[in-house]
Amino acid sequence: MDLSEIRTTNTDSGDDHAPARLPEGLAEDVGLAERHVSRQLRLAYLAPEVLKRLTCGREASAVSLYDLYFLAGETWQEQAERAFL
Repeated sequence: MDLSEIRTTNTDSGDDHAPARLPEGLAEDVGLAERHVSRQLRLAYLAPEVLKRLTCGREASAVSLYDLYFLAGETWQEQAERAFL
């Protein structure tokens, strides 16, 4: 399945412009476990500065990918402080 085939309507509300049920709807659409999709979606809440430093920088992070899932719930300032000690 490619991304163009992913459902973009919420079948529960009948609204053609409502987003898909997330994460369970997305997981079903792409054929992945809901838990996996939930964890990946949490990474979307990482601070832009943290993402930039992780992907473009040469400095080592003080946290693992697993830790980043939980770090995403912190404020952006706290994320940067904890990710790069």
